[in-house]
Amino acid sequence: MEGAEDLNVVGGIQSIIKRDEDYLINFKTGEKAKIYIINNHVFRYYVSPTGVFLDYPIPNNPDDVAKITVKDVDDYDKEAFEKSSIKELNKYYRIDINKVQIQFDKIKATMTVFDYRTKREVLKESNALLYSADKSIQSLYQGNDEYFFGGGMQNGRFSHKGNVIYILNTNNWVDGGVASPCPFYWSSKGYGVLRNTWQPGVYDFGSKSPSKIVTTHNEDHFDAFFIINSQPSEILRDYYELTGQPILMPEYAFYQAHLNAFNRDYWVKVSGKTPGAILFEDNNYYKKYKPNEIGHKKGILESLNGEKNNYQFSARAMIDRYKKHDMPLGWFIPNDGYGSGYGQTDSLDGDIENLKQFTDYATENGVEVALWTESNLSPADPSHPKKGERDLSKELSVAKVVALKCDVAWIGSGYSFGLNAVDEVTKIFVSNTKIRPMIIMVDGWAGTQRYSGIWSGDQTGGQWEYIRFHIPTYIGTGLSGQPIVGSDMDGIYGGKEKEVNIRDYQWKTFTPLQLNMDGWGNIPKTPFSFDDEATSVNRAYLKLKSMLMPYNYTISHESITGLPMLRAMFLEFPNEIIAYTKECQYQFMWGPYILVAPVYKEGFKRDGIFLPDKKQVWIDYFTGKKYQGGKIINNFATPLWKIPVFIKDGAIIPMTNPNNNPSEIDRSNRTITLYPNNQSKFEVYEDDGVSSDYLNGHFATTEIVVDAPKSNKNGHLLINIEKTKGSYMGMIKERTTLLQIMASNDVNHIKVAMNGETLQVTKANDFEDFERSDNTYYFKKDFEVNPYLKSFNDALQTVLLIKIQRLDITSNHLQIKIKHFTNSYRVLGEYEDDNITLKTPDNFKVLADDTSPTKISLQWSPVIGANYYEIEKDNIIYSNLDTTQLTFEDFEYNTQHLFRMRAIKDDGVSEWSDYVSAHTLEDPGFI
Repeated sequence: MEGAEDLNVVGGIQSIIKRDEDYLINFKTGEKAKIYIINNHVFRYYVSPTGVFLDYPIPNNPDDVAKITVKDVDDYDKEAFEKSSIKELNKYYRIDINKVQIQFDKIKATMTVFDYRTKREVLKESNALLYSADKSIQSLYQGNDEYFFGGGMQNGRFSHKGNVIYILNTNNWVDGGVASPCPFYWSSKGYGVLRNTWQPGVYDFGSKSPSKIVTTHNEDHFDAFFIINSQPSEILRDYYELTGQPILMPEYAFYQAHLNAFNRDYWVKVSGKTPGAILFEDNNYYKKYKPNEIGHKKGILESLNGEKNNYQFSARAMIDRYKKHDMPLGWFIPNDGYGSGYGQTDSLDGDIENLKQFTDYATENGVEVALWTESNLSPADPSHPKKGERDLSKELSVAKVVALKCDVAWIGSGYSFGLNAVDEVTKIFVSNTKIRPMIIMVDGWAGTQRYSGIWSGDQTGGQWEYIRFHIPTYIGTGLSGQPIVGSDMDGIYGGKEKEVNIRDYQWKTFTPLQLNMDGWGNIPKTPFSFDDEATSVNRAYLKLKSMLMPYNYTISHESITGLPMLRAMFLEFPNEIIAYTKECQYQFMWGPYILVAPVYKEGFKRDGIFLPDKKQVWIDYFTGKKYQGGKIINNFATPLWKIPVFIKDGAIIPMTNPNNNPSEIDRSNRTITLYPNNQSKFEVYEDDGVSSDYLNGHFATTEIVVDAPKSNKNGHLLINIEKTKGSYMGMIKERTTLLQIMASNDVNHIKVAMNGETLQVTKANDFEDFERSDNTYYFKKDFEVNPYLKSFNDALQTVLLIKIQRLDITSNHLQIKIKHFTNSYRVLGEYEDDNITLKTPDNFKVLADDTSPTKISLQWSPVIGANYYEIEKDNIIYSNLDTTQLTFEDFEYNTQHLFRMRAIKDDGVSEWSDYVSAHTLEDPGFI
């Protein structure tokens, strides 16, 4: 190891002793270590050269009191420790902790951990710990099929095998930067490691030695929590047990936010050709100038409330623009800009009153108000507050602000300072209001998730790269224990590219946060800044997100104890090896049922969409077309209004009416969209959406269970909607029920039972009859999954609608039985391998001249009558290929790969070709 001569090596083990509260390890080289048993599968391993053991790591600033962990080791139940045992063998010491065995080599001083539940070794040190005055290093073995995740918001990355990541606060917001580091990583082999430190680090997952992991932090001791669990959700749950449960987003936070400074700049009338000119409602162009830029120009000073004959430059006017364009808007930050403030009076109290007037207006329109911060949040002298200072307590209690954006200007130092800052903010929230704290920040660390969501910083929009690198960024952040993630819509800077703008709105429909960071780009950052087409498409996707609120809110609640909302493919399909790799870095699951493959390149076709599980059928959400899983799809049509969104057949998706903010949700009705296929169930979660009462048991859940014929088969469909359990303040219990069941054929009879008693339902004569009636059903042949795409999407679907009368959902159990149900459509990519109807493609070969260290190109002769082709690459099938040449990219250097291919026509195929082999070239750095 480079620099190893300057490092101390922890020597052999002299003894391990079980004491009253821990295991003490004495090394022959003089160091001491402790093993703290947290529970039957989590332990803390702390190696100290000095023999001094701290309860918590030393913060970067002495005044920082926030802790990485939420409990002291002594706060955990002692049962696991008391039942643990130590045994000395010839070569090893062995500590048994019920579910886990920790083994130490007496001579090498290396640790090995076994998981009794999986009966396998999960981690093993390759050599003893190394340390110096400012560095500690652990080296572990890694397997060929082992993958690594975590490290926080590592821009452009989610799967780290073979790569180096930096646990370093870089304030670098682009690809390769680290927007929010976290000293936590985990392995697909079944373990996670949380380094208990505030110091920067480097994690090398095999860039130099493919068989090893080397993790380094800049401190003289080693202190880490080890989590042993085979399931990713359980590893994340254990991480949350250590560092705190993530916050649950309030309902309004799922909607768009608009951010700008509305209390600082002057607007000067200019010609339309002036760079930066914006057309306003009075049909004049204006350009904004900061106070230090305006000089002798005559301008109009903006304000929050438009009370100074400046309405069109006010924050109120922006809210009204969203209403005018019928755009969802959940929250608003009116002071997002250096030196902006939120009032133009001569006192802090006067400015807070001005803010309150704006908040009153916003909430009347269903919009919540948040604030941006660049400084401390309390007056230096609370008894004599000064104009220009902040008083978060009054902003919350008087002005009724509900959320905070903590920017780099204040918390850019990160590490212990960043966590301490949001810890202080949360305490102020809790002491001044009953609302649920909502904070977003950059520069996080382990533990940030219990206070805040993360956004990725400042980037330039109008570029495809902006979308591309954010997809794996979001995935990786969720895998790092931070489920609330977001970025600016089409960037904070730049813009002016309509297609990029639309594509960004489309994919972020299926993400937690959507932040319109206005005022910094070369075009206003709103969903209505381009032409009517862009405005209509953006509106349609924002409305779709609002319709999915019951589903979104449920998976958000799931994310506080387990899987993130936005999920790496392997979290739902752990047996698909490809899902752990970079081949799946540009797609994700939104909860358990919705697969999203964002468009991140120019054009109207999307390649490389992996539909997992060869036994699973996937349904194009917007057209209803079915696709067979177990393949990678190329040439998927993506006209400007559409991105690839697939529904897992069998899905249960609770929905609601299209709306612009939570106040418009019709809570007297519940809508459930079903894609029946075999057995499936989903538990819908709900609470008041605004308070922290859910932490005290004030919430409700409804289990929905569906037993259906297999996809494309005819049979009985049984739907069980259990009684809703639990309650919360303001809950509407009396609700109608609307079932939207995707079906290909009408039915003649439906049985409905309420608490076992028959409820008579009748068939509606037409859709109008269905809409005005209760206890009725109707087969609709022109169903639109998103009515706001009506002018773009002519692919109407068929659906069986069932409407049930208003009833108390907490005391009524519904059962629906439908005979001879079917949802049968041709499944693209499904065919019998022995239905040989085509000739095998000739001249299938590797183009040697087009082979590089990372690229292999293939070519073949066309087959008469073929609709498309399939190529199997290393046991993965790439389908829907419509050319006679294909290039595969992103290979590792100097690696061997096997390919074969066949032709496809309807449900017929050709024989597979013979295999061809290709080898990528050597690393160009060594040629």
